[in-house]
Amino acid sequence: MRNIVILGGGFGGIYTAMYLEKYLSKAQMKEYKIILINRENYFVYQPMLAEVVGGSVGILDTVSSIRKLLPKTALYIREIEKIDTDNKVINLAPRFSHTTDVVPYDKLVVGLGNVTDFHGMAGLHEHALPFKNLADALNIRNRIIDTIEQASIETDPIERKQLLTFVVGGGGFSGTEVVAELNDFVRKLAKKYKTIDKREIRVVLVHSKDRLMEKELSESLGIYAEKLLKKRGVEIIFNTHLLSASQQEALLDNGDHIPAKTIISTVPSSPNPLIKDLNLELSHGRVVTDMGMQAIDKTDVWAIGDCALIPQEEGGFCPPTAQFAIREAKVLAQNVIARIENKASKNFKFKALGMLGALGHHSAVAELFGKIKFSGILAWIFWRAIYWIKLPGIDRKIKVAFSWMLDMLIPQEAVQLKIEPSQGIASLHFEKDEVIFHQGDVGDYLYIITEGSVEVLREQECGCKRVATLSKGEYFGEMALVHQKTRSATIKCLESTNVLALKKSDFGLLVANFSELRESFEKTSENRKNVVNE
Repeated sequence: MRNIVILGGGFGGIYTAMYLEKYLSKAQMKEYKIILINRENYFVYQPMLAEVVGGSVGILDTVSSIRKLLPKTALYIREIEKIDTDNKVINLAPRFSHTTDVVPYDKLVVGLGNVTDFHGMAGLHEHALPFKNLADALNIRNRIIDTIEQASIETDPIERKQLLTFVVGGGGFSGTEVVAELNDFVRKLAKKYKTIDKREIRVVLVHSKDRLMEKELSESLGIYAEKLLKKRGVEIIFNTHLLSASQQEALLDNGDHIPAKTIISTVPSSPNPLIKDLNLELSHGRVVTDMGMQAIDKTDVWAIGDCALIPQEEGGFCPPTAQFAIREAKVLAQNVIARIENKASKNFKFKALGMLGALGHHSAVAELFGKIKFSGILAWIFWRAIYWIKLPGIDRKIKVAFSWMLDMLIPQEAVQLKIEPSQGIASLHFEKDEVIFHQGDVGDYLYIITEGSVEVLREQECGCKRVATLSKGEYFGEMALVHQKTRSATIKCLESTNVLALKKSDFGLLVANFSELRESFEKTSENRKNVVNE
């Protein structure tokens, strides 16, 4: 059986799979298997993420089960390690073992979208909260609740001022929507605390342009959004960049410092780093395609959505929006089938219907066909209706409709749902004779022994040979990480052993910032390599 592999579970990937399930004939479904590879088993409806921050919509209102949406598609919940277009395989990162899985493909659809990138922005990576996915929205909501709770009992005036100040960088669609929801949520939440005066609350939006949503909406609607947010207490600083951040303040490029504990950055996203290593024609980190979304000079690879540079008939390229991705998916699915049937492909043609932006507190702005403009509660009702219609799956539509009706009668409570990130260093325990990893496994961790001892075994033609023993205070696993290769030996416990495990990504960050430490690891690795090869 041949594989049609789709990378990414965003609008482009999900809807491409939907249309393939719909258009592939029964005979073709027996010959071809649709595979979707995604980090999660759910699809997130991105346009509603800002409302998750303020609690205007519930968390489950924004997600749908991919398995339910795509009953005929095989779903792989994995991280992608490498895309090899020369050998037509996808390498998946280890999950519950130290071995990687390889998924071959006959047809490939790349829909990996964008990622948050704080490259070159000192302090933002460490101290600013990104706003890109569901976890980001939950983290922002949790931070707001945390700071309000702490401010209600804080007696130090400087600390209290920092806790009650919220800074958002970026006045595009994402930044404007999230600052509107944040402002409503903070001020509504503060009313429940007698010790907090609403005049102490400061919400600041920093934008590099001279008006809000200047790329998405007309000047009149941008000015309307500005006036509405200012009326509700949001400070807006135009023609200024959020330059850096620390635990205590936000630094602007005009030299101003804003004391704040909560700093949110909606900086423009960057293409997924997996894209840059593809053997495809790229431009600004995106896959260059023809009007049928086929990658240049590749008859078996297509790209869609944010990671694709798809030319338009009237000039320019398709914008990275949901309304385009959904319609691109339909044409792309038809072109994949046309390739299977040796038929001519179709060009993608579509003109934007308009843009909608929520401004919190039952208000929004809308612009349709570049001519019809309206705002306020009417635009908010229209915004809700349009996105409700676009929600995938009839059961999801019904659940969300009832949820919204109940929320109008019984508002959501300001409770936290903390999703703690996985720890960088994990403490692991192994029993005697247990193998920590095998020779040939993927190098994914550096291990430091805290208790016990292990033996290093090298597999040879005559069997396994012990080449070293390691005990408390010593480390192993660095050879595969330093040289970017698979494990060169097997590690087996000689007794009950405890280790600290440092992830590959954290190890890379460590040695990248400390050259002497990297040199030490490389020296140890070279010495051990010589011992292993003896």
